[in-house]
Amino acid sequence: MTRVSSAWSIRWFRYVWGAGALSGLGAEIGELALPSLALITLGATAAEASWVRAAMLAPFLLVTLWFGVIVDRRARRPLMIAADLVRGSVLVLVCLLGLTGRLTVPLLVAATAVLGTMTVLYQLSDFSFLPRIVPERYLVDANAKVAATQSAIQIAGSGVGGALVQALTAPVAVVVNALGYLLSALLIGRVRLAEPRPDTPERRSALAEARTGLRTLVRHRILRTLATEAALWNLGNEVFMLALAVHMLDRSAAGPVVLGLIVTCGGVGAFLGSVSSTWLTGHFGYGRSLLASLVIGNTAPLLGVTVAALVPAWAVPALSAAFLLSGAGCGVANSQATSIRQIAVPEEVRGRANAGYRLASWGALSIGALLGGAFTTLLGTVAAEAAGAALMALATLPVALSSVRHVRTIEEVAHRPEPRVPVMDTVSPRE
Repeated sequence: MTRVSSAWSIRWFRYVWGAGALSGLGAEIGELALPSLALITLGATAAEASWVRAAMLAPFLLVTLWFGVIVDRRARRPLMIAADLVRGSVLVLVCLLGLTGRLTVPLLVAATAVLGTMTVLYQLSDFSFLPRIVPERYLVDANAKVAATQSAIQIAGSGVGGALVQALTAPVAVVVNALGYLLSALLIGRVRLAEPRPDTPERRSALAEARTGLRTLVRHRILRTLATEAALWNLGNEVFMLALAVHMLDRSAAGPVVLGLIVTCGGVGAFLGSVSSTWLTGHFGYGRSLLASLVIGNTAPLLGVTVAALVPAWAVPALSAAFLLSGAGCGVANSQATSIRQIAVPEEVRGRANAGYRLASWGALSIGALLGGAFTTLLGTVAAEAAGAALMALATLPVALSSVRHVRTIEEVAHRPEPRVPVMDTVSPRE
């Protein structure tokens, strides 16, 4: 069994967890508010909506490697605060422009590009910051708590987002997203932790350091497999979700609420998967529980789309059930994969290795967004949904055909642990 300890005893983890919960709630509302802002408020076409989405995701292709170098060179907490403040300010501006009728699709594309860039910086910094404040024996539990919280937020955020868009318009919903980021920055600012600067004598060029991160990822058999699975799933999910959003928003005036309810089912499933992830891992091992969760979670959307196409009257129940199962599988898999990625490489290269992972996995999102717009325009929403769901189902193959399924405990893939700051174990430093 994998030994797990509670992360709640660590003061700074509670602050970082709270910041993630606040920003996550706002971002979940924004997941519906921003496409609704483009499609409903601005009257954008499916192709224009795909450009808005692609602008949010393109930074994962363009700046991820370079930000990984920055994260390994600098203290992570100030980077997280700066990213939150910029994201909150940009969304406030978008709201003001939307309410005054001055917002255009090109301006929204530019704003979402800034949001995406800051999101890359925040996520890379947060990924490397968490193992700094959470000792290794608490890490599995910490990531499970973060994943469960994100899932619970998805349950509330999607429904609230749909209701806000329906009742108060998309620009007002966007400002709630902004508030989440600003409050997150305040909480992270309360963390008092001296982050030692990395040694600099052997510092090389940014390009050379970025290559080191990529090599670390490619040469590690488990990280390479997880990155491949994530890239395929994200590619298909972007096609699937864009087509589904256009389908539901065009279907009736209650489209935003229906879409929000369907996505909420995914949050319910992800919450259940996240809270059971630690137990499943301890009893069945990482490999077995990971593969089973992927088979269930990655295949469910394709089954849901098939039922919805064959029996339109069952579309909403079928898609809701599919999101529930898919969310459960993702909740288990994401908790496990994050813990493995955080301890599988040494701390000094963690940011760059994770940047390489993000380049592969999240970089596929921008490509998927563009493909989603093209498929929806050329094939129609139902065919585009099916194409995206099929890609998601195929994403299980890299794990099923690799040695990852044989991993029993996290210790099998852990890099030799480095010394931790003793005070963070059980005692919080004085403010």
